[in-house]
Amino acid sequence: MKTALLTGLLTAATTVTALVATMAPASAFSWNNSWTQPTVYSKTQTKFDDAPFQKFVQKERVEIQGAQQFMLDPSKLMMKYAHDVSVFFINEGAGFRNQLAYEATSAKGAKTTGLIFNDISSTESIISNSDGPLKKGDGVNLGKMAAGTQLDFWLRADGKNKGSKSNIFGTQVASNGDKLQHVVAYAYKNYILLGFEDLWGEKDATGGNNQKSDRDFNDAVFVLDIGAANVRNLVQPVPEPTVTLGLMGAGAAALFGTRRRRQTASAEQQ
Repeated sequence: MKTALLTGLLTAATTVTALVATMAPASAFSWNNSWTQPTVYSKTQTKFDDAPFQKFVQKERVEIQGAQQFMLDPSKLMMKYAHDVSVFFINEGAGFRNQLAYEATSAKGAKTTGLIFNDISSTESIISNSDGPLKKGDGVNLGKMAAGTQLDFWLRADGKNKGSKSNIFGTQVASNGDKLQHVVAYAYKNYILLGFEDLWGEKDATGGNNQKSDRDFNDAVFVLDIGAANVRNLVQPVPEPTVTLGLMGAGAAALFGTRRRRQTASAEQQ
C-alpha cells in the first residue's frame, strides 16, 4: 500500500498503529484578524532536531494515494497528561503564504484559540521564498496545557496575502467548504506529524471555486510536541496484519480518522 508522507517508499514494511474512530461533528471556528505572531524560537534555542522528519515530506505535486487512511480525528487528539505544548515548522511546498492557528478545549469546555505561524514560507523549503521568514525547525510554544485538553488545528490558505477572503481548512471534513480532507497525520516516535493541503477542491474537478488540488499534503508540514506519554496514549494497535506501510523510518504510525472499510470504498472512487 503506497501511502505515506515520505519522499520515497523504500525498505521493509512496518506494522502501523492507529487511532480508529468515527469523526465528531464539526464545530465553528473563527479566525481572529487581530492575532499577532507569537515568538518564534530557532532550533538552536529549542534544541529540536527537524532532520529526522524531513524524509516524511511528500514530493511536490505527488498525490498521496489513500490519504483517507491518515485522516486525523481531532476528537481523539486529547491530552491525558499535562504538557508544555510546542509546534515546529518542518517544511512547505506552497505557492501560498499560509497561516496556522490552533484551538484548545479544556476538560470543562473552555476554549482557547490563537495564531501559531502568521506566514508559512521559507527560504529553505521545497518551494523556497526569497523573503520567507521561517527556517526548518523553527518552533512556537503554546504553553502548558492541562490534562483533558483537546487540540485542533486550522490552516488559512494564503491568509498572509488574502486575509479574511481566504479559505480556512481544518482537520474535520465537515468543517471544510469543499467537504474534502485537508490534513494527514502520523505519530512518529514521541511526536505527531501534520501535513496540510491548501488548495480547494478535487484534483480533476472543474468549475466553481475548484483550484485543482494536487493532494500532496505538503503545503505546510509541522511537528506537534504534546509529550511522549500523550502520544503513547493516543496510538492504539490495529490487529489486521494487512495494515502495513513501506516506511523509511521504523516506528511511524498513522492517526486514522475513519474506519478502513469506509476508506477502501473512498479510495476506489478517487
